[in-house]
Amino acid sequence: MSGRRKLVYFDQTQNERGRLDTTYSELAKLLRDNDFDVEPYTEFMLLAKNLEDASVLVFGCPNSSKLRPAEIDVLKRFVMSGGGLMLLSLSGGDRGLMNNMSQVSKDFGIAFENTALRDERNNAGLPTMPMITDIVQHPTTQDVKDLLVPSSCTLSVTAKGFALASSADTGDPPKKPIVACAEAGKGRLLCVGSYEVFRRGGGMKHAGNKQFAINAFKWLSGEITAVEPEVAETEETERPKARAKAKEAAKISAETEKTLRRLVNAVFDLQKDIGKLGKQVTGVEKNLELLRDQFQDFAEKAQEQLGVMIPARQFKTEEENLAAEIEADIKALEKEVKSIRQLKEHVEERHSSGSMPKETYTEQTEKLDARLKSLEKKLDTRTRELEELLS
Repeated sequence: MSGRRKLVYFDQTQNERGRLDTTYSELAKLLRDNDFDVEPYTEFMLLAKNLEDASVLVFGCPNSSKLRPAEIDVLKRFVMSGGGLMLLSLSGGDRGLMNNMSQVSKDFGIAFENTALRDERNNAGLPTMPMITDIVQHPTTQDVKDLLVPSSCTLSVTAKGFALASSADTGDPPKKPIVACAEAGKGRLLCVGSYEVFRRGGGMKHAGNKQFAINAFKWLSGEITAVEPEVAETEETERPKARAKAKEAAKISAETEKTLRRLVNAVFDLQKDIGKLGKQVTGVEKNLELLRDQFQDFAEKAQEQLGVMIPARQFKTEEENLAAEIEADIKALEKEVKSIRQLKEHVEERHSSGSMPKETYTEQTEKLDARLKSLEKKLDTRTRELEELLS
């Protein structure tokens, strides 16, 4: 497993037929399971600074859309500086699709032709769905015996490029490249005559296409550089039982690495989700706080102007609700204490004026003093509780 997940951008600025969320959703999952981050590129127009973090950039069959000269220069420099570029077309090539991808690829020795490949004999049910078996050994084609390439155009390849897969002699046109690659500067380019080679429910139904996809993106990202040479197996160098054990060990190792990779990818995805949720929660908390303040202002104004009490408890936290209850109790106690003291003053005045007998005065004063003492004790307790809650 690589120490860093490499980023693959799927361009969405050129009206591509290959869309990451639909056409290439299965490919995206496959790439994520193999240690890649996959994202759509939507920043129009193409700028070098926006591609700095990308290891691979994919154009999944632009439809009636042409790159600007400045964007073509950006893509060429992206490859020369170490990036991996994948260009996917369809039958008809640039002319049929009204795009200009060959303006990018021709400097690397590859161009998309105005053709529509058919094969009446070697196909997956229709002549426009040829099965390609003429495949050259290369890091992108390791363990790939055949490819399903629906609705493909053919490619012209000069000495700068390298043909990886070609139509059969039964094809129309015959023996023509449909997959080609090139290395230039520090980077790499891969061209395929059909974007449907990786389409969900299309080419991705074929095992060879899935393996080709994994190989292709690893090669474009620089993760793999050469095919490991096969060791000749002979009776003189290795016994059958030893070979079987070695193959079984290799299978177990591969399964273990695959499981570990999925776990690592799951952790990365979970970290991303947590980060997104964290931002969302922070935003919600800010909105709730603002809503609480706004509602509190509204409730207070309504109470002052209209004499209408509007309950706001549901907009507060549990701690805020408790503090509000204590504050309400304190206000009520203070109001009652004030009333008792006013009543006691009234009793004093009546007794002083001679309108209240001494016995009645004494009885009333004792009751009021006892009530006042009880209220002041409760008030002191609730005040301390509020201070502890707010501290």
